[in-house]
Amino acid sequence: MQRGLGGVWPPRTRLCAGLGLAAILLAGGCGPASYLAAVRREATRAVAEAGAQGAAEQAPFEWTSALIYLDRARSLAGHARWQDALACGRRATTFARAASQRAQQAARAPK
Repeated sequence: MQRGLGGVWPPRTRLCAGLGLAAILLAGGCGPASYLAAVRREATRAVAEAGAQGAAEQAPFEWTSALIYLDRARSLAGHARWQDALACGRRATTFARAASQRAQQAARAPK
């Protein structure tokens, strides 16, 4: 490649280099972005909703499992183990939703 006048790269070369750098940065950010969507938003919201519906009393197994998986997901993310954190976050969401369903069923059941 030839440099332009004054040692400055030509615009086309700078554009290609900038796009290449952007692609590398975006590819490296997939794990954290997925974690934020799945765990920080979805799992945390599902656990909070289950707690508000009384899942701790009505579905203790599912509630406790959701809390443990959510805590583990956060711990794994702190060590940049994004795929493992995502898996735990998804399990936390599954258990939280199951706890919500059981709590709702218990609330509807005649006493």
